[in-house]
Amino acid sequence: MANRNKARGYELERETVLAMQANGVPCQRVFGSGAFKAAHEDLEGDLKLGPYTVECKRKKSGYKFLYQSLDQDGADLLCVREDRQRRLWIMEEATLLDLLERAGIKSV
Repeated sequence: MANRNKARGYELERETVLAMQANGVPCQRVFGSGAFKAAHEDLEGDLKLGPYTVECKRKKSGYKFLYQSLDQDGADLLCVREDRQRRLWIMEEATLLDLLERAGIKSV
């Protein structure tokens, strides 16, 4: 791939799929995700994680505040919201795997 940022995004998608599958979670990459953005038509998400759609975003830096906030007092979930926007929930992979197992999506 000529575009390094595109390659880095693909690497994140691939490592996420492999990690989820290694933990017994049905997960697959959406073929052609992002391929039709020029035509203003994007397929839904980058990954299918059981019944959920996942969008993967990778940056060299810029998430420091989120990591620090999640580490504060050993929190399991981080809730963030920009003014006049909806709430977003951020969690560690171990917490996600626990929730998926409790929901019956992850095989034990």
